Amino acid sequence: MAKGKIFLTLFISIMMGLGALILANNWLQSKQANLNAQTKPSEPVTQVEVQIKEVMKEEPKVPRVMAQQRIPLGTKIEAKHLSIEYYPTDLVKSKGYETPEQVVGMLARNEIFEGDLLRKERLVTPGEGTTLAALISPNMRAVTIRVNDVIGVAGFLLPGDFVDVIYIKEKSNNAITVLKKIKILAVDQTARTDDSKPVIVRAVTLELTPKQAESLVTAKSKGELQLSLRNPNDIEQKKRVYRRTTDAITIIKGTDTSRVNVRI
Repeated sequence: MAKGKIFLTLFISIMMGLGALILANNWLQSKQANLNAQTKPSEPVTQVEVQIKEVMKEEPKVPRVMAQQRIPLGTKIEAKHLSIEYYPTDLVKSKGYETPEQVVGMLARNEIFEGDLLRKERLVTPGEGTTLAALISPNMRAVTIRVNDVIGVAGFLLPGDFVDVIYIKEKSNNAITVLKKIKILAVDQTARTDDSKPVIVRAVTLELTPKQAESLVTAKSKGELQLSLRNPNDIEQKKRVYRRTTDAITIIKGTDTSRVNVRI
């Protein structure tokens, strides 16, 4: 009987030990699983999530109206010409337009290319005058001269081109360039064109300063004018100016001395 109690007590002790061992093992496995979950690499982030995070980290941006296609000189701005882009505040120094409604209906003072930001300096409102008057730069004048197929460079003159004006005196073979790099505002009654094909014109309107306008009219009254088409990227070479100076020298004749001014 005593042996039976001993075996029973030993069995219960072994079972309790096994139970405690199983509980301890389960606890350790649970802790290890939690630790692995914390140290496990995060799942791959999609490209959209990356862009969203980058946008959230970026500086504040401001909208700017830009040209989504080429806009020729004198063209009336329409909504189809425009698009909106957002730029960081620090990068956009000039004050541009923020909405297309601010631009629609205005005229392009100069040719605007795709991707250019629209600024006030490059646009004019129709209310400032006729289309041509609105395109004239400040303090400049528009002067029209009559041309033929020869003077007009065989019809290759288009609004926005630059020319030199050559004066040929009547009954003389002398030719003098009286004006250089003059902008053409219009040919005949057209201030803009979407076609680069040559067109024979009868009149060309030039943009001149008041002094240049006087020189052109004077030259026209004394002889014949010829237009010379030029590359707008040509760099004008400045003429060297030589100035004469005077100096005094001393002339000695016996006991007499005199000073004479001499030009050098």
